[in-house]
Amino acid sequence: MTTLTKKQAEIRDFIASYSEEHGYAPSLTEIKDKFGISTISTIHEHIANLIEKGVIKKVKGVARSLELVTLNAKQEFMSVPLVGVIAAGRPIEAIEVPDEAIEIAKDKRFQEGDLYALRVRGNSMIGDGIFDGDFAIIKKQSWADNGDTAVAIIDDNEATLKKYYKEKGRIRLQPANPTFEPIYRKQVEVRGIVVKIIRDFQRTGAVI
Repeated sequence: MTTLTKKQAEIRDFIASYSEEHGYAPSLTEIKDKFGISTISTIHEHIANLIEKGVIKKVKGVARSLELVTLNAKQEFMSVPLVGVIAAGRPIEAIEVPDEAIEIAKDKRFQEGDLYALRVRGNSMIGDGIFDGDFAIIKKQSWADNGDTAVAIIDDNEATLKKYYKEKGRIRLQPANPTFEPIYRKQVEVRGIVVKIIRDFQRTGAVI
């Protein structure tokens, strides 16, 4: 599934609204001015990423050649805030990154405020198909059932993504990779459970 950052979604929406109003696409300079971006090269980078993700295309031999790729009209999307990075390996400090978002297909089970997204770092959950660089879509809740893949906060605000098991007198945070050891704690703060994993096969590295 294609994922868009907040800025990419804004540029896509501007191209769509401008094209509908004027009958042709905005120029790169007009996009730059609209978003207060200082250099054309940054716009080129955003446009290149949108083309790679199949959201827009260039029409050869046509001025103002940007054109949105037609999608299924019935497909609806929802915006999910991308709030930081989660460790699927050794726990890392929980760090939030505000003002970023990705778009996912709308899910009738959830409202937009029910979910947030984290980028996965590490390979401790590869046995469950969760790989380094994936986006984990998290349902906000303060509890987990045995076997849920949970966002767990341990020790001094360290975050990790593991399977949650409540045992006698302790919590076991179980990796899905035999090269990693389980984590045992008497107290664990749950900040949500994984409801969806998104892999962007066209990603080139850091989120832009």
